[in-house]
Amino acid sequence: MAPLEILLLFTAAFCTSALTAVVGAGGGTALIAIMLQVMSPAAAIPVHGVVQLASNTTRVWLLWKHMAWPVIFRFAAFMPLGVWLGLELFQGLPTEAIQILIGCFVLISLAARQIGKWRESDVPLWAFFPIGLVTGALNMVVGVIAPILGVLIIRKDLSKEAMVGTLGFFGFLGNLLKIAGFSLIGFSFIEFGPTILFMVPAAIIGTRVGRAVLAKMDERYFMLGFRIVLVGLALKLIVVDGLGFALSG
Repeated sequence: MAPLEILLLFTAAFCTSALTAVVGAGGGTALIAIMLQVMSPAAAIPVHGVVQLASNTTRVWLLWKHMAWPVIFRFAAFMPLGVWLGLELFQGLPTEAIQILIGCFVLISLAARQIGKWRESDVPLWAFFPIGLVTGALNMVVGVIAPILGVLIIRKDLSKEAMVGTLGFFGFLGNLLKIAGFSLIGFSFIEFGPTILFMVPAAIIGTRVGRAVLAKMDERYFMLGFRIVLVGLALKLIVVDGLGFALSG
């Protein structure tokens, strides 16, 4: 890989990790889009998992005392089964259609949370059992779970630090299982060792910078930024990844 490409990936890992540490989501999607400009999808997706694992692990460490453990325990219970289902049963599904559905779900959910009784409603804790199962499978099929988890984690009882930290743990678990899955099917991470060695420190540093910004951010501005990022991710899934890819094919 050329030095300029390495510099691009280092900068991207730093900036996108900082973004995710500030608003809880968006960085991973931006990073994979940049990586696909200089790497094949077959290499970019597994390597992206390693870099995101470093970013998420750092976020979990920095926000450990803010974790929403009742949510995390329920989410983690069936996620490994979901990853297995994604690897064994759901490969080959029309990913464009799934991405459009995910995007529509996020937009509808965000809109519903602004209407009447839904404004005061939180997702019940028991629902995170099936959410972990479904998102585990989706993570292996389309690699996109942050928008879904982002819209579901909005809760009155969670601070901005708790939301960002808990989403970080979701990402930690999802990427750990993703790496294990790609290892089982024979992907060689060692082959991309130099790229990983450049990107991982950048992701760690970026996360620490983002955490410092989050600590100074007003809760209202955080929620506004969080919702804007989720809308952006949903529109990208519908227009670019779903309709755009389908029409170009």
